[in-house]
Amino acid sequence: MDQKELFDRLEELEWEDFEVKKAKASIPKSSFETVSAFSNTNGGWLVFGVSQVDKTFKISGVEDAEKIEQDFITVLRGDKFNQKIRVRSINYNFDGKIVLAFYVPASEQKPVYFNSRKNTFIRTGSGDQRATDAEIDALYRDSAFGLKDKELTDFTVDDLDKRTITDYRTYLENVNPEHRYNKLSTEQLLEKLQVVVDGRITIGACWFLGMRIISTVCLLISGLIILRLWVRHILMHRPGTITGFMRKRIYLGSISVYLNA
Repeated sequence: MDQKELFDRLEELEWEDFEVKKAKASIPKSSFETVSAFSNTNGGWLVFGVSQVDKTFKISGVEDAEKIEQDFITVLRGDKFNQKIRVRSINYNFDGKIVLAFYVPASEQKPVYFNSRKNTFIRTGSGDQRATDAEIDALYRDSAFGLKDKELTDFTVDDLDKRTITDYRTYLENVNPEHRYNKLSTEQLLEKLQVVVDGRITIGACWFLGMRIISTVCLLISGLIILRLWVRHILMHRPGTITGFMRKRIYLGSISVYLNA
């Protein structure tokens, strides 16, 4: 993420993978909630040195940036969290004001929490929310099942059901007209949702957006477990965008499976 991308993010109305903190002279305690949330969801950027007043953002910078950076990384690699968090850090200099950005990756072993299990957070929209017991149990189950739904197939975007993609875009525009995803092209949207990775679609995408041709091999590998994992993943991590759509219907080629709302 370069300086231009940082400014672009500050102009957006909603972030699900980007969070700013003032952090003028110390590490904000709320930063640990964001680290937990990013780790338990889809990862994201945590930025120190940016102040927010209403919907206006100002580059305020951090004092003794090197110390804050090292202290923060030390805490993440220490005993505060139930597992060690390895982040990627970048320093920016805006006319003498230092801004620190940390990329927190999604963890393969969930849940990630600090001090105790009750401090487990997930990312919902542009905020951090304390996870419920049911959500924490779901994180444990997801880790036990693994990431089968994210494995890549040999299919491409041309194999996806075009009607389902159009229906989802229409749904998103109706539910949240201001959502930044509405400004993306179809290709960009599918990549953002991790339906398409490196030009190939995931196993979960077979169920989420359907396919014109679904191979027997794909079905056997995926099974109903993958459907359940993908729906749970969407309901937990994409509230307000995909949730309602997923509850309405999931296309499997020309077949529709209706879920109880």
